Amino acid sequence: MNVLWIASFIAMIGMNACLPFLPLYVRALGVTDFAEAQRWTGLVYAGAFMLSIFTVPIWGALGDKYGKKLMIVRAIFGLTLAMFLMGFAQNVWQLFFLRIFQGGVSGFIASSLSLVSSTTPKHRRGYAMNLMQTSISAGTVIGPLIGGVLTDMFGVRSLFYVVSALCFVSGIVVVLYVREHRTELDAQQETPSVIDNLRFAWNTPLMRLVLLAIVLVQAGINFTPSIMAYFLEVKGAPPQMLATITGAVVGIVGVLTVLFAPRWGRLSDKHGFTWTLFRMLPWMGLFTMLQGFIPHYEWIFPLRIAIGVCSGALIPTLFTALSKNAPQERNGGMIGLASSATLIGGLVAPILCGVVASSVGMMWCFVLSGMLFWGVFALLRQSEKHNF
Repeated sequence: MNVLWIASFIAMIGMNACLPFLPLYVRALGVTDFAEAQRWTGLVYAGAFMLSIFTVPIWGALGDKYGKKLMIVRAIFGLTLAMFLMGFAQNVWQLFFLRIFQGGVSGFIASSLSLVSSTTPKHRRGYAMNLMQTSISAGTVIGPLIGGVLTDMFGVRSLFYVVSALCFVSGIVVVLYVREHRTELDAQQETPSVIDNLRFAWNTPLMRLVLLAIVLVQAGINFTPSIMAYFLEVKGAPPQMLATITGAVVGIVGVLTVLFAPRWGRLSDKHGFTWTLFRMLPWMGLFTMLQGFIPHYEWIFPLRIAIGVCSGALIPTLFTALSKNAPQERNGGMIGLASSATLIGGLVAPILCGVVASSVGMMWCFVLSGMLFWGVFALLRQSEKHNF
């Protein structure tokens, strides 16, 4: 788990060094009309999720059968290639299709979480999953800060080459140091197919509920990042420091997530998952909504701090709820489905955000995002009889 934490941290630095600045890359590729740039940015963000929705469950099932380390290595070197090619994009269409390719070969985080969850005792799984979440969050902190500085200094295109190099280093770490102990019995054991896993999830009320909650929470999380650079620009952020400020606004959430995610994991192990979710979802919704009403960009920082405290309690807790209640032979497949659920949220949210922002204004994107968290809270309250 320690080696995977380091590898995941490096990879997430790479991925998050460029994601907040895709709006600036879209503009650099010739889309200068503001409303059109908002729509295209939503599509480019969503591109990585369009194919991965279908491929991640397949990678999860293959990981159960052939080994999870193999899937981690495949995913990280596929990401290395995709990011390298994005640096050569000549127009927004090429960037869009390369994002789709990135999604098709993705699954690094899902494979890592699956390996950790399958080798961790159930009574410690909440802590382990939330600890892995800190690697994602730590990379989310450092990546945008590095990316913002590099973008303001050298331009956004150079970021993709840096990202590719970081992902390659992460892949080498995994190849050399990650050990997966698979017995001959593990290799020969018949594993459920993707269709079997889908049928099992659909016919199990708890699994169905958790997967739906993951879709909605991830949609709330991914609703506004695609317009954050534009929003901060409108709210008075200096143009010469726009990328750096955007990186700081995105990264500050990761700082608080790193600090609080392990604590939420321990509390979830102790009190149960609903205890954590019922306390954080309403606040997450409120703080997310309030971002849309700030008078100046500086006001967003305290709200982002509050969002960071809450965010570490949501997706990791839902993943742990699913992992703890899945049969061991379906663990990788269920984590794959959970990852697909996050991808569905990530696919729909930025596309819808681009439409809303270009039609009625960016403020309403934050309002709709907050309402999604409140909707999940209401859904789980009504389903509390499942007692997960």
